[in-house]
Amino acid sequence: MNPLYHRCHFLLSTLNFNRDVPDEGYEIAFAGRSNAGKSSAINAITNRKSLARTSKTPGRTQQLVFFEVDPQRRLV
Repeated sequence: MNPLYHRCHFLLSTLNFNRDVPDEGYEIAFAGRSNAGKSSAINAITNRKSLARTSKTPGRTQQLVFFEVDPQRRLV
């Protein structure tokens, strides 16, 4: 995996991304049903076990969670 993603870190968690997140750069968004493995995919891409929190309980994440790869790239 690209070492660039290993430097990824938590940026913010929000319900109102129009106000809280700057509209610049590139974003890769993960979308899917509850417990589909979205957080696990982010953890695998970044080679970190607990960057994105995972749970066995469906529907646990109810906000948009942003991770910064670098100032111009984010994972959502």
